[in-house]
Amino acid sequence: MLNLETRLMAVIEKGTTQRVLSGLMRASFKNKITRKAFIGALEKAMWRLSFKGPQRPERVHYERALMARALLSSIERTLNSGALSERCMNALWDIFLGKVFIGGIPKRRAFLEEQGFRPPCFVTISPTNVCNLKCKGCYAGDIYTRHTLSFDVFDRAINEIKEHFGAHFLVISGGEPFMYRHSGHTLMDVLEKHNDVYFMAYTNGTMITREVAKKLGQLGNFTPSISVEGFAQETDERRGHSVHRKILEAMEYLREFGVPFGISVTPTRYNADRLLSDEFIDYYFFKQGAFYGWYFQYMPIGRQPSVELMVTPEQRLRMLKRIWSLVEGKRLFIADFWNSGTASDGCMAAARGGGYFYIMWDGTITPCVFIPFKDRTSGNLYTLYQEGKTILDAIKTPLFQEIRKWQDNYWLNQPKEKCGNLLVPCIIRDNSSAFREIVARSKALPVDEGASTFLSFIEQDSLPRYNREYRKLVDPLWEKDYAGSNGQFQETAKRSR
Repeated sequence: MLNLETRLMAVIEKGTTQRVLSGLMRASFKNKITRKAFIGALEKAMWRLSFKGPQRPERVHYERALMARALLSSIERTLNSGALSERCMNALWDIFLGKVFIGGIPKRRAFLEEQGFRPPCFVTISPTNVCNLKCKGCYAGDIYTRHTLSFDVFDRAINEIKEHFGAHFLVISGGEPFMYRHSGHTLMDVLEKHNDVYFMAYTNGTMITREVAKKLGQLGNFTPSISVEGFAQETDERRGHSVHRKILEAMEYLREFGVPFGISVTPTRYNADRLLSDEFIDYYFFKQGAFYGWYFQYMPIGRQPSVELMVTPEQRLRMLKRIWSLVEGKRLFIADFWNSGTASDGCMAAARGGGYFYIMWDGTITPCVFIPFKDRTSGNLYTLYQEGKTILDAIKTPLFQEIRKWQDNYWLNQPKEKCGNLLVPCIIRDNSSAFREIVARSKALPVDEGASTFLSFIEQDSLPRYNREYRKLVDPLWEKDYAGSNGQFQETAKRSR
């Protein structure tokens, strides 16, 4: 009889049906002992798969494996706490582990055969730009006119994402997601209708009342990522008076009704070190019970963009080392969208295979939340639908294709000896001069005034200079510790299990 690890490898590699996978999970998740055995076997399978992927320097494979292990450890820690509602627990293994990671394999393989490239694994949608706060430096930009995605278009987009891409994970952003209202529908109606999708939302947390938390616990297929800036002083300074107190109340309600939640932070040069301190990590992850953490280094886009607010090159290098020490040492699932490029296999923008793209509140489609540029003719969902097209057409536009071509040439289609530096993977932030050329070739349009200002930062050499200064620090690190890695991490991986 095949052992559990071998059976899981067969499921993952061959894309066994969702029914078979769910049966394996349900049988294993009944108690702590069998659950520990299942997660241990899945962890070993993920370690093996991390080293079997596309050719990359060995340390890149190792860090991908570390991040997968941290995710599974966080799931096990959350399940073992007994704090999750039954619906939330079921959704974690049926949808998040099942459909999102493994169940969509057959659909993704069919997409590759039909389209000639791998599909994105998720999509971020901001269904409204309405928000009850006015945070300093918000990437969403100034709100001159309120926009809300119609429920019919929102619903159709989700159906097409599932149908075309086999994707069952959606990220909801904003504005404030809990402010969504259209034709009598709210965000709760979307979660309930699409109960085969696992949703994560970036929220300021102030609208998560006891009643809202109770409903989320009953639905099960949702996790909020709550924005904090540090502790009370830092959070209230950026987000408004008493916001931190409301956040702690929301976390208390979520714990009461068994809803897993995480945190989202925006490091700037003024708070970067604070956000990775032992005090901060212990408070939010171990005292408040955060399941995961997303770190979005400040980007000079949106409302009154400023290069001066970006973390310094030296701070960014410290953040890189600190986050990987937490992922490896404490097995915390923490990702920095500019420092975790080895775990994500580089830039995830432009609907790259395994990546994502972004739909805004007015139907505007962009390659990434942090790339405020759209295709000149097919950069809007409403326009596509009026022309009888689908969401699949949105990812075939010149802007998306140019970015994917750059990704292919930088690392995706390169042998490990020519793999570009994945410590600086972002096309718009880390390779700003190349991004400006892509905008020119694709004739992409800025979506707001902040995007035009961002281009001026490139033209004035502010961002390219920042890129050069950071590369002075990490290019030698990449060459020595990553490109030069050979053999030692396979053994380290075995010992780590």
